[in-house]
Amino acid sequence: MKRLNKAFTLTELLVALGVIGILCAILLPIIFNIMPNKSTIMAKRVYYTVQTVVSDLINDEACYPDLTSASDTEKRVGFDDGFGYPNCSAWGGTEHPETIDTEGDPNVKFKTLFLDKLGKTDIDTAQSNTTFATADGVEWAIHTMGYGTKNNKNVLALITVDTNGKSSPNCDQAAVATGASGSYSNKIAGAESCTGRKKGFDRFTMAVYADGKIKINENDTWAINAIQVDRNITGDGTSNDNDNKL
Repeated sequence: MKRLNKAFTLTELLVALGVIGILCAILLPIIFNIMPNKSTIMAKRVYYTVQTVVSDLINDEACYPDLTSASDTEKRVGFDDGFGYPNCSAWGGTEHPETIDTEGDPNVKFKTLFLDKLGKTDIDTAQSNTTFATADGVEWAIHTMGYGTKNNKNVLALITVDTNGKSSPNCDQAAVATGASGSYSNKIAGAESCTGRKKGFDRFTMAVYADGKIKINENDTWAINAIQVDRNITGDGTSNDNDNKL
């Protein structure tokens, strides 16, 4: 019996390629739209890093002991405690022992302990604005605001981050929404104005309060969306997808 080997005709191949092309045109935008971009992923990661460090610090009995039993004039809400303690190695123990007897600057104490948690122990924290980078490429600026009097819940520090380091666009949404007056993006070198940009931000600012609460700048809505539910790190129209588009 003769065996027939039937091959595709040129017409059939062209039809098949056409179908594949149509499927790609339909599916690729959907695939790219549901994939979170790097800045959005890093924004979420950075926020939870800050949240974890702040929570660890304010609950650290060695560095911030419970002072609720103190007199009304000495009560503290958390990070408004500049004293050092023997069991707190980075502030009172090994380092800055003078703060055990004489209260140090609560702002410098917070920055020192925050950086210690991140493994950054060789950075000068005495300046009001302290900048550094972490191994994941994120650039940071911690700008201390002053803690005021005891027993208040004022902003202790502002933490501005650039989620992809020195790479463009070096923009934060607050600067676009309110101008320079509403932005702390310039606390990190290389800030751009990014006037008219609607997506593709990589910088945002978090306020850390004396009682340990954290709040993202209300104008940095891309970052607020990024840290919420999973759908907000995908292309739902309110996320930070399309890094290079305006």
